[in-house]
Amino acid sequence: MRDRVGQDCLHVPSGRFALYLALRHWFKPGDKVLLAPTNCEIVLFMVLAAGLTPVLAPVSWRDGNIDVPAVDWAGVSGVLTTHLYGQPDRIAELREACSRHGVTLIDDAAHAMLTTVGGRLAGTFGAAGVYSLAKHGRAMSGAFLTCADPADLRALTEARDELLVPGRQLAAVVRPVIRETIYRTGLVRPIWLALKRLGLMRWTGHRLPSREPELKAALAALTPAASQKGDARAADGELLSALDYWLSIDQADWRMRHGPLVRRYQDSRFRVIDREREPRLTGVRLLRDTPWAAEGVRHAEPQPLLRVPLVVEDRDAVVARLEQRGVVPGFIYDPPLNDYLDLVPAGPNPEAARWWTSHVLPVDPLRARKIAGLLTELGVRPAVPPAV
Repeated sequence: MRDRVGQDCLHVPSGRFALYLALRHWFKPGDKVLLAPTNCEIVLFMVLAAGLTPVLAPVSWRDGNIDVPAVDWAGVSGVLTTHLYGQPDRIAELREACSRHGVTLIDDAAHAMLTTVGGRLAGTFGAAGVYSLAKHGRAMSGAFLTCADPADLRALTEARDELLVPGRQLAAVVRPVIRETIYRTGLVRPIWLALKRLGLMRWTGHRLPSREPELKAALAALTPAASQKGDARAADGELLSALDYWLSIDQADWRMRHGPLVRRYQDSRFRVIDREREPRLTGVRLLRDTPWAAEGVRHAEPQPLLRVPLVVEDRDAVVARLEQRGVVPGFIYDPPLNDYLDLVPAGPNPEAARWWTSHVLPVDPLRARKIAGLLTELGVRPAVPPAV
C-alpha cells in the first residue's frame, strides 16, 4: 500500500477506525468538522464519537460532493472529503480553500481507492488519507491510514495499538469469502430476501435506525466522564463500547486486532482490485452515456468508480423493482444527515442534498450492462434536475 500511495501507511481493521484515529489526532474536543450530508452515517457517528461538532456542507446536485464555493468557513477546524462513490471532490479547490482558512483536510478515500486527480491518488491531498479494503476489495475489513509526517504516524500507531481489541479471526475471513461467492453466483436476491424475512436487516429504509434519544443520552453521559479523566484517550475504550450500536453498523469487528490469516486474505484482495480496474472503467463509460447518469459523472473524466451514481424518478420504486429482478442496490444514503439526526443542523442549500439523496441510484459498474438493460426494460425515467 505504501508503494501505491507514495507515502507510509498504517494498517487498521476498518476505514471507520482509521477515521476515528485521524479525527482524535488532528482535532481537539469540540472542534467543528465539515462533512457532506450525502455521506454514510458511520462518518457522522465517528465525528461524534471523537468528541467533535459535525457541520454539514453544501453539496452539488451534480455529484453529491461538497460545493466548495458555497461553504461557510466560519469556525471550521477540519474537513472530511467525500469522493462519493469514487467520483472525486473538487479536491484542488477544496485543498486551496482549507489552506487559505487554516483548516485541516482529512482526505477520506474509502470510496475512491482507484480514483486519481491530475495523476495523483485520491486520499493523498490532506494531512491524512483513509482507504478501505471493505469497499473496492470487498474484504469486509481492512483499511489504511496514511500521512506524510513520520512523527504523526508513530503517534497514530501507538493510539491504534491501545484501542485494538481481540476478535474472531476465522470468521473475519469466512464471512467475506461467503459474501464473494454470493456476489459472483447471482444469489444476492434470495439471500437478501431471507435476511429481511428473518428480521436480520438492521436498516429502516436506507439508513440504520438512528435511536436518537439513546444516542443523545450516551453522548451526554460520556462527555463529562472523558473530561474528568484528563487524558481523552483513556476514556476512548469506554466511549466506543457505549456507542457500539452506532459505530458497528455492518462491521461488528471494526476495531479487531488482525492476525496473519486475516492479513493474508486482505492482501489477496489487492489482486481483485487491480483485476477489476479496467472492467470498472468499461462499465462507467457505458453508464455515463445513458440518460440516467448524474451530471457530475457525465461530464467528468471517467474513473474506475466504486458505484456509478444514476439519478432516477421514483427511486425507491425502482429499487423495489430491481430487487424483484435479482439486483440489490446498496450505498444509498437517504435521507440527508440533517434529516436523519435532529442534533445535526442543516447546512447551506439543504434542498440540493435532499434532491440528490432521494434520486440517486448507485450502480455497480461491473453490472453496468445488465442494469442498464433492466432500467430500459422497466421504463425508468431520469430525474429532472432541480432549478438552480
